[in-house]
Parts: sequence; C-alpha cells; structure tokens
Amino acid sequence: MKHARWMVVPVVAAALSAGVVPREAAAVDLIADLGGPAGFGTHFLAENDDSSSGEIDISRGFPGGLRYFAGTYRSIFVNNNGNITFRGAVGQFTPTPFPIADQPMIAPFWADVDTRGGGRPGRNGVWWDVRPGQVVITWHNVGYFGSHVDRLNSFQIVLRGGSEMDEGQFEVEFRYARCEWTTGDASGGSGGRGGTPAQAGFDAGNRRDSRVLPGSRTAAVLRLCRTSNVSEPGVWRFLITNGRPMRSPARE
Repeated sequence: MKHARWMVVPVVAAALSAGVVPREAAAVDLIADLGGPAGFGTHFLAENDDSSSGEIDISRGFPGGLRYFAGTYRSIFVNNNGNITFRGAVGQFTPTPFPIADQPMIAPFWADVDTRGGGRPGRNGVWWDVRPGQVVITWHNVGYFGSHVDRLNSFQIVLRGGSEMDEGQFEVEFRYARCEWTTGDASGGSGGRGGTPAQAGFDAGNRRDSRVLPGSRTAAVLRLCRTSNVSEPGVWRFLITNGRPMRSPARE
C-alpha cells in the first residue's frame, strides 16, 4: 500500500473564474509535432508509479530562466503525477490543497498517474521537449493507480516565451485532450472516480500565493476538457507577469 507524503497545512485557494463552453464541444488536440515515436519529443519517463525526471535544463528554451513567483529557475523536474516543480522532484500522489510549502509547482492535473499499464508510445507516456522559446511536457493517454487503463487522460503544459513579451514574462498553456479519470485507488478512488480528485493550477510554494482552476479536487475537474478561459475548449492560458499567473488574452 502507498503512503501519502509531503503533508502540509491545507489552505484552500479561491478558484479562477471559468468561461464554460457547451458540453458537446470537443477537447483540444495536443501539440504533437515535436519528434520522437509519439510526436511529443524524444525525452520520457520510464513506466512508473510516483517517479520523476532528473533535473531538466531549460536554458535552451529560456536562456534567462523563468521568473515564477519569487524565484528565477533554469531547470524543472517533471513528475509522473501530473505536474512540474522547480526545486526538486515530488512523488506525492494525492493533491494537497494549494497553497502549500517549499515546492513551487505548475500542475495541469495533479493526481495519481500510474503508467505501469504499458502501451507506449500509444498510451502511458510522459514526454518532454525543450527548444528555443518553448518547453512542452505531455502526459499522453495515462492511466491511474494501480496500473489501470480502463480510463485514460491526456494533457500538456506548454511554456512559451517570445519577443512580443516583456522581459520576465512567459506564458503557460494547459491543453486537455482527454479527461476520463480523477482519482487513483490510493487516494480513496474506485474506478478512477471519487476520493480526493485531481487539482490543477499554480503554487508559489510559500503557503500564501496560489491559483487553482475551477473544479479542482472535485469531480468537476473533468470539465477542464470542455471549458476554457480563452474561449477555446480544453485550453487554459495564463501570462506570468512579475512572477505571477494572470489570465492571458485569446490569440487571434
């Protein structure tokens, strides 16, 4: 049996407002022109439960680093459980309500991802790609603990820079292509539902500053595939300005 880790003071942050789109709207496609066997890049995590990458240098994408809340970071850690962190790897599988302590995090879908059900490159792949002005991390058709593949989720983080942005700014885009499960068995779930569902959003790691997406830690988190803050179903986009996430206007 797994044991929860990284227990901290649970203070719930206010949810960001949502622009709801019709239920029948299709989820967005993932960015899949990055090379590698699945199109999501050539770097990946081995099949695992609760593991993480080593430290990933992102200076090729962002030579000056990423200013995120109070820190500037030139590397990230990709965690199997649906998030990236900046000061070290995190294996916690049940999401603690933001804000939490010590570990700045960007989480499109923090939940108990378990890729031991196999099937890569068609499923259970966690991939990343770093190139000038862009870092993409992909969880492609991933299952949930323990080794279940009856329901699958697909989502991405896209970090973007560009000449049109002011110094110190970057954009974070969450892309949700498939949303079928919320919870692993060790988080009180059964059949991928119930228990403590996934959380999505941003945390400064200082027990004070955070943003969460609507539906986090409830069954409604599955609606991220068909809702948006930029009128594009399955896309949530934020401009990080002075280290803080703000709603980003829709692109033309």
